[in-house]
Amino acid sequence: MAPARTIVLLAGSRWEDVRGTDHHLARSLSKSIPVLWVDPPLPLHLALRGPDLLRKPTDLSLVDPGITRLRVMTVPGFTRRQLAPAARFLVNTAIRRTIAKLRLTPVATLVLSPLAHFPTGLPGTKVLYATDDWVSGAPLMGLDRGLVQQTLECNLKAAQSTMAVSPALASRLDALLPSTVQKTAVLPNGCELPVPGEEPGTKASEAVLVGQLNERLDLPVLEALQASGIHLTVIGPRTERDPETRTRLDAFLAADNVSWLGKLPYADTQAHLRSARVGLTPYRDTPFNRAAFPLKTLDYLASGLPVVATDLPSVRWLDTDLVSISSGPSHFVEQVHRILRSDPRGFSPGKYRAFAARHTWDERAAQLIRSFEGTGEHGNQSN
Repeated sequence: MAPARTIVLLAGSRWEDVRGTDHHLARSLSKSIPVLWVDPPLPLHLALRGPDLLRKPTDLSLVDPGITRLRVMTVPGFTRRQLAPAARFLVNTAIRRTIAKLRLTPVATLVLSPLAHFPTGLPGTKVLYATDDWVSGAPLMGLDRGLVQQTLECNLKAAQSTMAVSPALASRLDALLPSTVQKTAVLPNGCELPVPGEEPGTKASEAVLVGQLNERLDLPVLEALQASGIHLTVIGPRTERDPETRTRLDAFLAADNVSWLGKLPYADTQAHLRSARVGLTPYRDTPFNRAAFPLKTLDYLASGLPVVATDLPSVRWLDTDLVSISSGPSHFVEQVHRILRSDPRGFSPGKYRAFAARHTWDERAAQLIRSFEGTGEHGNQSN
């Protein structure tokens, strides 16, 4: 039997984590080509206890149709520069052994992680896909900025194709590449179109915020929304590290007009989106956020919601009046109030979903596959 084609995807998060770019892209890629999903390595002290239980050096499991997950135990402290090479050796050895054991032929190896390196000796195209500005965001992720920079530079040298989630991030990567190397292509985040469900007869007069709650959020905007009396439904885990951010989030989430539901399953999140009136994308204007492409904006549109967002390049890139762009906390609040006070019939869910349908994860996966199969253009693409 001939070896099976596969895509090796070194993810930036674990499979059970909040679904991000790597999860969505893997699911869409697997509809065309099976995916070997490689978790970030799991330190020994976490592998032997708690929810991440792993009793052997490596573990394989089928986590989704067409997606096999590889977990690898490693040394504690692998995010430190001194120990990172040991972890890299263990992970890359496990990948090669898994490919041999399952008789797989990689057509591409994708790195979507700030710390993973391309395994040596694998066939197929090496694709570096920067899902965030990992270097500027290293402190936010609790990582050594120098190690992240070193890893990025190494991967840029090894990659045969580079992609970034936004034009701003693509430009930053191009500045690190030799002028003779092919330019970075832009592959923005996408969205999943929800399975059509029963529309609520009357939508609640509320705004919804979905996603991780941390330092990336524009807290003055959230505090102004809360102070204005708008009912806010907040869905997502808290991942903040900064003490001041923690204190302000405590106060915000404890307010009477804020309902914080924590991390919810996808179906439950969709139910809340269907009953809301407006989706919120309130991000601070920082170098990290300017290079990002928030998932939530397209997710709101895919659920049929108008969106109010702070003014960042990813919003401008969408180039649509279906997203209202604010210029500060008071303007953000005004935009939200305008939508909530308007006749809901003026905000037909169909037009928002139709726009989102041009930006699905399946479309993004098809673009990526074309890039490494040589049937599409590569370099400075923006959609």
